Amino acid sequence: MSIRTSRVLRGVVAVLTTALMTAAVGAASATAASAAVNSSPSYLVVYNNNIENWLPSSCADGYIWDRLITYLKGRPLSPDILTVQQISNQTQLNTLTQRLSDELPGTYAGQIAIADPGSMGYTSTCGKMKNQQTNAVIYRSDRFTYDTATRWRSDAPEDYDAGTGGCLNLEPTRSSQDRVHNIAVRLHDNVANQDVSVASIHWPTNTWYGPKCADENIKEADEAMGRLGGDLKIVAGDANAEPDDAGWWEDGRSYGYRDPIAEKCGSRNCSAAYDTLNSRRIDFLLVKSGNGFSNVATVTPTTTAGEYSDHLAVTAYVNY
Repeated sequence: MSIRTSRVLRGVVAVLTTALMTAAVGAASATAASAAVNSSPSYLVVYNNNIENWLPSSCADGYIWDRLITYLKGRPLSPDILTVQQISNQTQLNTLTQRLSDELPGTYAGQIAIADPGSMGYTSTCGKMKNQQTNAVIYRSDRFTYDTATRWRSDAPEDYDAGTGGCLNLEPTRSSQDRVHNIAVRLHDNVANQDVSVASIHWPTNTWYGPKCADENIKEADEAMGRLGGDLKIVAGDANAEPDDAGWWEDGRSYGYRDPIAEKCGSRNCSAAYDTLNSRRIDFLLVKSGNGFSNVATVTPTTTAGEYSDHLAVTAYVNY
């Protein structure tokens, strides 16, 4: 091969390489055309959602979780933190963080309460795809460094069938209760040079009289935050309890937590516009040691062009 021919070939390769790279960048930009990463050291973009095992469209019974991802793509800023409940296992968490990394600005990682939860006893993979359930904290790994985690189990009455007795950890009953295994992580924010502790919680349902122990469960969540420390503390998840149940919401206030949705609606008991499951407000994003909020919202099916989960997400920009 002559020197001239070699130079021509190198030139062709360079042009093709540039074209391919430009196409790839263009495709990535189109994927998340409206969103950008949050580069501010002053606040974090936080979302919480019980994803009901992130049902695929073939098994969703009308709930198509892809709609929430599409919604996030259209927001000005992608999430810094996303707490999720009723995720199936480590494999599903890995799939979700990879998808968020592929489709949103930023890169994502997560920590899960139990990597391989026990079976809930269901036999159908569709229609009731909840055989494994636990909780996780997802965060932008291009902004945060993971430090450590703490895990604990939510409480229900000692006699959970009758709803009587003291509040004790709800261990596996007739089905696994790994969905009440909570996780909190401490992250170092490399943009703000601050430490933030984030909990993803799921408290027992009415089936086990969980709301009767909601005050104990907020106490234990605050204790977990105390173990981790941090400049900012966020407790988010599915409480399966309304603000009036067992005085837990007022207890949370006494521990220093603020409820962005309540502050937006002007009351502990908001109107139906803020319900997150049927006619109840049971999903919360609570903040301690913060300096206020903005862009507070309940993510309704109207804004996502259809149902995306059995529960509605809540979101806020949380100030340090």
